[in-house]
Amino acid sequence: MPDVVPLAQEVGPPPLTLAAWTAAVLNRWRVIVAAAIMTLLVALLAALVLPPVYRVTVSFAPNPTSSSKLGGALSSGLGALSGLTGQLGLGSASEPTESPAFYAELLQSRELLTRLLLTRFRDPRTVQPNDSARLVDILKLRSSEPRRRLELGVKTLTKSLRTEADPKTNLIKLTVDNQYPELAAREANAALALVNQFNLEQRASRARGKRLYLQTRLTQAQADMARAQAQHRDFLAGNRQWAASPTLSSDEETLRRREDVATDLYLSIEKQFEAAQMDEFNDAALITVVDSAVAPVRPYWPHYSILVPGALLFGVFLGVVIAGIAAVYADWSAREPAAARQLAAALRMRALHRKPRESIARRA
Repeated sequence: MPDVVPLAQEVGPPPLTLAAWTAAVLNRWRVIVAAAIMTLLVALLAALVLPPVYRVTVSFAPNPTSSSKLGGALSSGLGALSGLTGQLGLGSASEPTESPAFYAELLQSRELLTRLLLTRFRDPRTVQPNDSARLVDILKLRSSEPRRRLELGVKTLTKSLRTEADPKTNLIKLTVDNQYPELAAREANAALALVNQFNLEQRASRARGKRLYLQTRLTQAQADMARAQAQHRDFLAGNRQWAASPTLSSDEETLRRREDVATDLYLSIEKQFEAAQMDEFNDAALITVVDSAVAPVRPYWPHYSILVPGALLFGVFLGVVIAGIAAVYADWSAREPAAARQLAAALRMRALHRKPRESIARRA
């Protein structure tokens, strides 16, 4: 039989394996180096153009009111029973408005942020030490309408103010970021002052209302006691032989009992009134500041010891991604040359159509 010569089979490019892809990426090391350098230059340019950020942190602890102290004492005395009632939701030793989470939400509330925006601070944009301006005017807000400026200011403060509450230590931390170090410290201290003002307006007002009510009741109880004492005294003055008469003895016992009840009521309300006065004073103790705000010396951002290595690592990663995409595209072009030429032609046609439009737009 004649020898059969097999047809020459067309041999394509080898498959793209992980080793081949890695080798193709390493061969494009110039792309990786260029991407790392460009990323570093962009990061350094951003650090030079953008204003620095200074960060201050303050911490405080809320002082419990007298009612919560009493509730805590009762809970500690009840022991396991108080824990059972807490699990069943029947009561709690402290009020919700005294929890660290409440203060964290209060510092992020619109009312407190609006008051902070309307507070006047020393203007850091001028060199005059006596110049002051509202915080909403110091911030760079892109609006001239007052209500819109307040709305934008609240959004800006929401991003620059962060709170952290620790229920175990009952400690609240407030972090403030600003491009001016002195303003950041004054802003944090002003926020604490607004929290104190809230306590004065809310908690002290409740204690004051209780004291005023007890004061009215004390005046009435004193008048009732004086009336009962006068009736008993007049009875004894007009009936010197009351012990010999059963009817007068009964009347004298009734008047004496009425005087005792009025006296006991007066003494009880007097003790409550004195306790309410002490509670009003103690509840006005506001908050305990653990760390007050101090103007920082070095900015929080840019931090070059973190910025430079981070930019280089990101640049290397970006370069590897670009080189990897180029390696995959080169392998695809070798396998599908017709499709690659068609894609290149389509991109060139799109670029040609875009140039006349740009020239017409420039002329217009």
